[in-house]
Amino acid sequence: MVEIGQLAVKIAGRDSGNICIIVEVIDPTYVLIDGNVRRKKCNIKHLELLDKVVKIKKNPSTEDVKKELDKLGIKTIVKGKKREAKPAPRKQRKAKEIKAEKPSEGESKKGEKRK
Repeated sequence: MVEIGQLAVKIAGRDSGNICIIVEVIDPTYVLIDGNVRRKKCNIKHLELLDKVVKIKKNPSTEDVKKELDKLGIKTIVKGKKREAKPAPRKQRKAKEIKAEKPSEGESKKGEKRK
């Protein structure tokens, strides 16, 4: 049987091998987990339940869950700083060649003024 506050190890997916705490029981096959994994809904088949049960309040924040893991002596994963995005390289436009000047409004092509 699954209890709120029970420790588990994620055995499937990208967070596999990390310890988590069951925060909420959604239905008989799904639970909400948090801890050294991303807080999300998870199938019970993807968890290996441990014997330890931690007393936590209802709907705890991620910080509360990590504090409980620290009390048990379990190291929590600390996210590093995000790298700054490099600016996208800009293409240099070729300089347009200046063609012969166009005749002004008052002049025709032959150089005579219109009246």
